[in-house]
Amino acid sequence: MVIESTGYKDGDRIRLDIWYPAQNIEACERKSWIDNDPRLFEGFEKITGYPVILFQHLYQVKANSYIDAQPAETGRRYPVVIILPGWSSISELHTSFAELLASNGYLVVSIEHPGACTVVSFSNGSTYYFLGNDAINDFERIGMSMEEIIDMLAAYLAKDIDYVLSFLKDMNTNSDSEFLHKIDLEKIALYGHSGGGAVAVEYALQHNVGAVALADPTMTPFSFKELENGISMPALFIESDEWEGGPKHEKMVKLYENTHSPAYYLRVRGTKHVDFAMVRRLSPLTYFFGETGKFMNTKNGLHYIDLSIKIFFDSVFFDTPITLLKELDNRIPEFELESSVIQ
Repeated sequence: MVIESTGYKDGDRIRLDIWYPAQNIEACERKSWIDNDPRLFEGFEKITGYPVILFQHLYQVKANSYIDAQPAETGRRYPVVIILPGWSSISELHTSFAELLASNGYLVVSIEHPGACTVVSFSNGSTYYFLGNDAINDFERIGMSMEEIIDMLAAYLAKDIDYVLSFLKDMNTNSDSEFLHKIDLEKIALYGHSGGGAVAVEYALQHNVGAVALADPTMTPFSFKELENGISMPALFIESDEWEGGPKHEKMVKLYENTHSPAYYLRVRGTKHVDFAMVRRLSPLTYFFGETGKFMNTKNGLHYIDLSIKIFFDSVFFDTPITLLKELDNRIPEFELESSVIQ
């Protein structure tokens, strides 16, 4: 795939999708899960190789979100969870997770980086498709190794987290904002999947946030030496069958073992790498084509994964018992939880 009109020079623009607790939704438009946007369907076709027609119906699926609804009064300020999707993914593939958090008092921001997502489109009509291997090949031609390339991209994209925090600070302090004094900027969490996990690790190694959850993070750019001190905040590591084994697994385990804040390692059997996003919801054919794992055929399979992360964040920000995570682990045969905290 070659997209000649787009390069990482376009990275000075990002798109943010925001979910939050809402009230008075009666007059608001209910959000479609996937926007009815031909550019998005084209992006899916480029990434998956499946024809556009398999995706064109998805806009008819309604989410549980309402556009421009009034922020709810919950009696406490909203902790913030920043979602960092996998490279070639989009925010909508984390809708179920974002809605679960927003329904329980969180403000959730998902970052879409032009060139790093399936497709990012803006209100002015500009469109940026995933650069994929084209960008990597360009960097390799100038002598960069894969480790150097991924490290550079993760560090570059991690800077957008600071922009998001600045943006939220403005929302929280602007007297004209509906979010005035509603956001708790002392309670920030990162959730990163795949390449987004690399961005989260990059940021967490250098900055102090409240908590980090990592689902099959890309560990390519990090040396074992960089991981020897772990990260300084509570962390949840989630691993699919597909991520078990090899350097990526070894580095993930090393980061877990070296993290002396409360840390939890959850293996989810019967899953593939993409199962931490809503790929199974795109089509039941994804399982028959070998794209998604058997656990996704379980009723509420994705919800259980989302719930495990919510329980972890709740324990950090709302002081709820982390033993709820162990109880969930006991209920779900495919879950294997390890922790130095929960006995």
